[in-house]
Amino acid sequence: MNRFTEFELETHELKPIVGYWAYDLVSLEESLKGFLSKVNELKRTIKEVKKHCTQPSLHNLTLDESAALFLYTMEAGDHSFYRLLNQVLRKENRNEVIPWFSYLKLIDTAVRKLPKVKGIIWRAVAGNVTSGYTANKTVTWWTVSSCSISVDVVKAFLKPDQEATLFMIEAIAGRNLAGYTMYPDEQEVILEFGTQLLVRNIGFQYGNLRLVYLIETNDDGDSDGECVCSLCHCKDTARQRWSRYLVKS
Repeated sequence: MNRFTEFELETHELKPIVGYWAYDLVSLEESLKGFLSKVNELKRTIKEVKKHCTQPSLHNLTLDESAALFLYTMEAGDHSFYRLLNQVLRKENRNEVIPWFSYLKLIDTAVRKLPKVKGIIWRAVAGNVTSGYTANKTVTWWTVSSCSISVDVVKAFLKPDQEATLFMIEAIAGRNLAGYTMYPDEQEVILEFGTQLLVRNIGFQYGNLRLVYLIETNDDGDSDGECVCSLCHCKDTARQRWSRYLVKS
């Protein structure tokens, strides 16, 4: 499992995560002090990620804001930090999220400073999860969701003959992680926790791949953003976009 395929179908409606934005900004170590003895080698990992942060940041992120993003992207198998974070964000009991509020404040502040991305981005999950989606319904992803501008990046994390679901997402407020990840070739874009997505279509299939076409609906009102659609096919229909991917493959 990888950030781009780490996924659990949310079968029940969760309450919003609110209140973390009122917390003071603190260092990364301080934001996670309650977990230093609970998460494997977390203190050492934080020290390591700070070595990779460029200061001053191109987008005016502080050292701790940059490190919060690097920490999220690090892959460490079952001990990956993002797995623990997303497990908590899926908790039905929202009180269990409160100990994470200082970190959520830090990473939310960092993400909002990153360049906004508009266009088609991709995410995937092993197995056929299309039954959990209904056309014209809005779903909320409560986790931090890693996507890629490149469908080939996402597809590479799937087993060759594995049945899988591809999410083709028309983003309006994704955030470009370039410069804040250990893996720059993955062309990563993240959707913040609480992102709402309209299910546009679930009817496409190609071999062992099934497609769920989603449109991001929440935006902060900022109209700026770089279009990342390949060859800028922004006005194509969903079927045209999906067909173009099949031809490419």
